[in-house]
Amino acid sequence: MTGRALSVALLGFALLGLTGCGHGNIRSVASYNAPPPPKVRHPLFDPYAPYGSAPAVWQPALASRQGTIVKPNDPVDQGDRPDYEGAKWGIDHQTARAGTF
Repeated sequence: MTGRALSVALLGFALLGLTGCGHGNIRSVASYNAPPPPKVRHPLFDPYAPYGSAPAVWQPALASRQGTIVKPNDPVDQGDRPDYEGAKWGIDHQTARAGTF
């Protein structure tokens, strides 16, 4: 290709690329209509509640007499959890049987 043909081809590709901007895919901010947000499914959630109004009480972890760390009981995330600590193979049953022959 000659220099003139190359420049005409580049000009043609540039114009072809700019024609995508003239077909209405770019709109002004005033013409933009956002869809409404979906409804919140949790009935007790209040997005406009003031900061710190949730009835959350923090409890630190404690150490038991066996020297293990005991997590505070939280019914929100522990409601369906199996009782691993009360199981027969748990650490509490093992330490109760320690030293007995």
